[in-house]
Amino acid sequence: MRFAEIATLTLHDVKNRLAQLAGRAEARGDVETLHEAMAAADTLTRLLIYYRSDVGSLALDVDAHAPADLATELVDVAFLRGNFQVDVDCSQAPTLWFYDQALVRMVLANAVQNAARHARTRIAIEVAESDGFLDFVVRDDGSGFDEQLLNDAGRAAVHVTGEGTGLGLRLARRIAEMHENAGQRGQIRLENEHGAVFRLLLPR
Repeated sequence: MRFAEIATLTLHDVKNRLAQLAGRAEARGDVETLHEAMAAADTLTRLLIYYRSDVGSLALDVDAHAPADLATELVDVAFLRGNFQVDVDCSQAPTLWFYDQALVRMVLANAVQNAARHARTRIAIEVAESDGFLDFVVRDDGSGFDEQLLNDAGRAAVHVTGEGTGLGLRLARRIAEMHENAGQRGQIRLENEHGAVFRLLLPR
């Protein structure tokens, strides 16, 4: 058995153990441990999906979905990470759009979790149609993205810091670009505007 196969099986085993830990923490009301176990499991999930994308075994399951429903689901993700005001604006959202629901939810949930780590008091989730793209936006009122990260936003670099490896952003970019239609590819954009702004754009 190759190392990659052993590593994949090991990651699945660790994820199962973390799920058990989260279950025990929830049963005894240990919210902090529950959140940490869930966050660790999410990180392993992203690592597994990144590996699958690296070896070419990750395929999209594209179907019609309601973007406004997904935005509403993300509010619960924000509340799990802290006590914030969460504003949702879907007034310009299309009724349906075609994308891989599970992968897009994972990308946006990670963006919301990051926003919750840095927000002072407020997170905003917005969905709109813009220039033939579905535009998911996650904003926070924190200190904004690091300038080096903004400068490298269009590159494949991963910045290892005390807060993580940047794997979530790298995977988000891969998933966005896998969504392709009529010569248009999905994109990830990072901006600073009174805090950090994360955008996921998916083609029609």
